[in-house]
Amino acid sequence: MGLRYIFLALALWGVFLIGRHLWRQHQQKGDPSQQVKSVDSVQCAYCGLHLPRDEAVNDDGKYYCSKAHLKAADEQKS
Repeated sequence: MGLRYIFLALALWGVFLIGRHLWRQHQQKGDPSQQVKSVDSVQCAYCGLHLPRDEAVNDDGKYYCSKAHLKAADEQKS
């Protein structure tokens, strides 16, 4: 007799979890502010830091996180 209640509770819990998952998916599709926006990122050729491409310093196809690292990389080449 008690086993029936356990199975019933598990079934109700499963229905609750599925319903909650579907509800969250529905809310995320409707609210664009919660959607993740991708950013095109690059890696600094000097220190390896990842940063957005529009914030990086570009020099002949190599990207740097700052002008100081660009200068340090140029000095290192010499």
